[in-house]
Amino acid sequence: MLVNRQKTVHPLLTLQPQEVTATSDIIRQTYPGKDIVFRIIAIKESRRSLVVAFLEAERSSASLPHVPRCTYVSYQIKGQPGAFEDIVDLGTRKVIFHKELPKGVHPPAGTDDMLAVQQLVLEDELVKAEISRLKIPEDAVVVPEAWPYGKDTSEADPKQYQVWFFIGSLDQKNRAHPSSNHFAHPLDFSAIVDDVTKKVVKIDRLPMGDGLYSQSGDDEVYQPQPDAEYASELQPSLRQDVKPIIISQPEGVSFTVEDDQVISWQKWKFHMDFNWREGVVLRDVCYDGRPVFYRLALAEMTVPYADPRPPFHRKSAYDLGEGGVGNTANNLALGCDCLGAIRYFDRWVNDSQGRPEIRENCICMHEVDTGVGWKHTNYRNMRAEVTRSRELVIQTIMTISNYEYILIWTFDTAAAIHYEIRATGIMSVVPMRQGVEHDIDYGIMVAPGVMAPSHQHIFCLRMDPAIDGYNSSTIAYNESIAKPVTKNHNPYGVAYGLETHEIHKSGHLDLDPSRNRIVKFVNKEKVNKVTGKNPGYAVHVPATQLQLSHATSTHASRAEFADHHFYFTKQSEHELYPAGDYPWQSMGGGGVRTWAGRNEKLGSGGVAWVNFGFTHNPRPEDWPVMPCEVFRVAIKPSHFFERNPALDMPASRQSVNKSTLVPKGNGREASCCGQKGDQGIEATNDAE
Repeated sequence: MLVNRQKTVHPLLTLQPQEVTATSDIIRQTYPGKDIVFRIIAIKESRRSLVVAFLEAERSSASLPHVPRCTYVSYQIKGQPGAFEDIVDLGTRKVIFHKELPKGVHPPAGTDDMLAVQQLVLEDELVKAEISRLKIPEDAVVVPEAWPYGKDTSEADPKQYQVWFFIGSLDQKNRAHPSSNHFAHPLDFSAIVDDVTKKVVKIDRLPMGDGLYSQSGDDEVYQPQPDAEYASELQPSLRQDVKPIIISQPEGVSFTVEDDQVISWQKWKFHMDFNWREGVVLRDVCYDGRPVFYRLALAEMTVPYADPRPPFHRKSAYDLGEGGVGNTANNLALGCDCLGAIRYFDRWVNDSQGRPEIRENCICMHEVDTGVGWKHTNYRNMRAEVTRSRELVIQTIMTISNYEYILIWTFDTAAAIHYEIRATGIMSVVPMRQGVEHDIDYGIMVAPGVMAPSHQHIFCLRMDPAIDGYNSSTIAYNESIAKPVTKNHNPYGVAYGLETHEIHKSGHLDLDPSRNRIVKFVNKEKVNKVTGKNPGYAVHVPATQLQLSHATSTHASRAEFADHHFYFTKQSEHELYPAGDYPWQSMGGGGVRTWAGRNEKLGSGGVAWVNFGFTHNPRPEDWPVMPCEVFRVAIKPSHFFERNPALDMPASRQSVNKSTLVPKGNGREASCCGQKGDQGIEATNDAE
């Protein structure tokens, strides 16, 4: 079926507010008189072949094929156990797929769910009894913090929340500040809340010593911990020698934006999709008109904790599948989160009533200078040729309870793509008895009575390639291997060679720095005219430590992606999330390890799952708020071009860059800013 270009909806269009409303209206019509709690409303991934046919027709200005516009929705009927998942065809306004989720499979919780749970526990008699037992100061403010329950059995449990408790800052001035740090004062009990009844079903006393079962006793009372504030207004003093750095683009930006989501910059062009779970999703990524990737996204992360003492043994968050980047995205502030000439984007999610809910300024995009791009100096005449490197930065920041993740896609002028993660925020701390020594190796004391447990952050990127064509990408890996010493070929023992191994079937692969193992996507139907090699893009990612939890643990069962650096599976629009669609209290069995185990032939239809992360063994320097921990993955062209793609970048010129000269000498002796002629001095060498 062909459609009119003026009437069709582009299959890569991000979720629109009217689509949220239409979906919830259609679902309500199937349950007259019922109170529906909407968990997720999002665009259902269209079949790849249909989208590719649309993109190819769009490129050739041909008639556009019809691609059904569908949403998927997960929901519950208020007050009843069980949950449902439907697919809605927005064109026909009909439900085309419906299922009840199996027992023990639970949809995620939204911010309004968490806030409601945190409010109700304060009115619960069991919680009030615990607060009374502790004899906390009369003017103290108790602050609950709701988390997913985690998992420690193979049973199909009802959906539950684990609620930790803290009290607000003890100093009244600190407590009055909007950023006062209640995490500095953990209490010794936790409440378990049932999602359906919205009642506290159990109180967990927390371990207060290094023993496995050293739970607090009935006579245990609150021992004050020191305030630990991070807000700048609450610091004893601030640095006075930080001078402003102002980023300016007097001639405007180099990027363009069409339809609020199609980005063009320095030969790059792509669709910038966004959803509740993955945040920014890059679609139809092309360089100079040549396809490179069909879809790129952060697919999941897991944060398993190393504290073996119940109930901490089940503490393991899935911040995308249980919370969502889009749901928890910050409103990014100009001049704070994003510096320079900034283009903001708003996007839409849903609330529990099925209404569209805007995420204002949840994406910021801007250009940055990242230093010298390439340079060479002819030492014979000292003539230097130098260009600057630029990146287009696309940034989202999520706040998930105590932690922040700064999630950044970047494109550079040398035709590479990068994914950068910056982890910051506040460590999830637990209480410990004061006045005694604690023999622990799974965390450190960051203050009297406050312990920060060790944990990991393991991320998974899903990469669906389209190397120089949408249907011709295969997956391989290269290794640099030392050649044996032979009389005829390597008599001096210096030779090594590059070996390439194609990935033919679904499975996994671990990186090996000793062999410089690098995974790449290649188009076997094309050949680089200079090298005779297939054009491709290579994934450059350090071989970070994988999940340390034992293979028999629930952590390992649930985090199906966290035990190998790469997984490879057959492309499917139904398999996007490596820990499964619904990780809340999951036991595994529906994720990438399971899919890879099918031993399917990949051919030109494979996708790669790239796994990496941080092992965070806390330091006192991480308290009370962490300096950013930075990690970067590079996706670089490999035989995709016949020469350096950044050769056409303009030479770096002082007449354009307008750098200023700082006089030599001790700056304490005289203020360079106050001396005549010191402002606006230009260097004479244009190549600098």
